[in-house]
Amino acid sequence: MRFPLLLTLLAPFLLGAQPLEQTLLWRIGSQKGGASSYLYGTMHTKDERAFQFGDSVLPALDRSTVVAGELDLAIGDQGIGLLKRMWMPNGKQLKDLYRKKDWIRVEKALNERLGMAAPMLYRVKPMFVEAMLSESTMGGARSQVLDEYLQVRARDLGKRVIGVETIDEQLGAMDALTVKEQAKMLLDHVDHDGYPKELDAMLDAYAAQDLEGLLGAAEKSGSMPKAMEQALITERNTRMVHRMDSLLQGGEGMFFLIGAAHLPGTTGLILGMRAKGYQVQPVISGRREDEK
Repeated sequence: MRFPLLLTLLAPFLLGAQPLEQTLLWRIGSQKGGASSYLYGTMHTKDERAFQFGDSVLPALDRSTVVAGELDLAIGDQGIGLLKRMWMPNGKQLKDLYRKKDWIRVEKALNERLGMAAPMLYRVKPMFVEAMLSESTMGGARSQVLDEYLQVRARDLGKRVIGVETIDEQLGAMDALTVKEQAKMLLDHVDHDGYPKELDAMLDAYAAQDLEGLLGAAEKSGSMPKAMEQALITERNTRMVHRMDSLLQGGEGMFFLIGAAHLPGTTGLILGMRAKGYQVQPVISGRREDEK
């Protein structure tokens, strides 16, 4: 799941929650004591701004025993699971979902942004196409997206890396929208040229660890159908809270890498873990790692 697309969809829902402290890193403490664990809100991007960590982030990851992402990105069958989910049913093609004049705009955007790879997406569900266009809009100088970078760092340090969800669970949530509904969202994305100003503002806010500002920027670029909100946020958050709780019962120091859109809100991970009896406290960094 691409974080900018997900955050854009979720903004109106999340902005109704109470304001949170300006940080992406949260310490999880149990009443039973033991090793501290952490929850860190990530962003699926290669943009350098997302890599400006507060001075507490990497030391906390380095001290942890286990690093748990939404998915373990190194598992070989993730790509196979993605391929199974991304194709449109019954041999449909993207152009079948649009009037001729609308398809001309979509096809032009694909060719301009993705070049020779564009025809390979003509049978792919619109939401996956939108995610690829969003990633091309964001760009970035890094060779890895942020969550992959942190997982690789953890492995290099000898940490155990696991996933909180499976690829089927995560991608299955996307099927809450019909392909026609997805096609409408893709057309909106194309007509607004991928919302580049909003994406840029989101990256600036993320770099500042300003979750409220991040959501405010996302609010300007879309909304989410109720069924998708339920599948992508409410149900997934419930599942992740349950699994995080189970993992923490083992007493090991955990470092959870979860998309920042899942942290706030009345059904978010912060309140969800507090409801389980955990002390979830903000970790406020004094400076960035590159300022040492």
